[in-house]
Amino acid sequence: MLRLITLDANNTLLKFRTSPGEQYAAVAKLYGIDADPKRLTNAFGSSFKKQENISPNFGASCIGWQNWWLSVVKDTFHGADYHADDKTLTSVGYHLLKHFSTSNPYELFDGTIPFLEKISNRTSKLGVISNSDDRLDEILRQLGVRHYFDFVLCSYNVKVAKPDPEIFQHALVAAGGKIKPSEALHIGDDLQRDYLGARASGWQSFLVRNNYPLICEKGAVVPDQTSMFTSLQELLPAIEHFTKVVEQTTE
Repeated sequence: MLRLITLDANNTLLKFRTSPGEQYAAVAKLYGIDADPKRLTNAFGSSFKKQENISPNFGASCIGWQNWWLSVVKDTFHGADYHADDKTLTSVGYHLLKHFSTSNPYELFDGTIPFLEKISNRTSKLGVISNSDDRLDEILRQLGVRHYFDFVLCSYNVKVAKPDPEIFQHALVAAGGKIKPSEALHIGDDLQRDYLGARASGWQSFLVRNNYPLICEKGAVVPDQTSMFTSLQELLPAIEHFTKVVEQTTE
């Protein structure tokens, strides 16, 4: 019996409307910095990973998410070889913090709302488990999908991130504390953090990634067409299979 379904947020439910570099460049232009979006996008990826190594989980246990992202912003511009003064980059950083606190930079994947409509009646509880800071809840609300979920669990708030089993345990508690790991299913796009992380915690899991065979090859994992899919819509029949027992008991 499947009693809990959780989904990852970034690159599973929602994605950037335009690349980080394009959004950084648009804001920077307001402060007199004419930057190339492609260079900023490349630098953003490196800066994000660097800051993640220095202060894991968005600085949850040390500097806090605001300072964490300000460091990413400054390092992104420096990494792209744009050396504005610190005051200007700080202003750009705070502007970007506000910008990415709204739904404006994001959009839902095609078919997300019909997907949530269909699965919301096929499980007792529906939630989100995301490696993100605490702005996610409001962003989902502004995108018009927060009401589908019984809880939204951000790694920043619980101070532990996927693939750590503890965050999956937090989700079971958030769902009421009476659901066993074997009765839970997690859906996400990251092979290590979502798919394997959930399975190592005793959950079932689905991977949703349009290039999952390549990701599996890089991760030395054998692709499995029964639990790996290219889109949320493609996995609906598998959801129906897992939840048919729940449906029968509620008729």
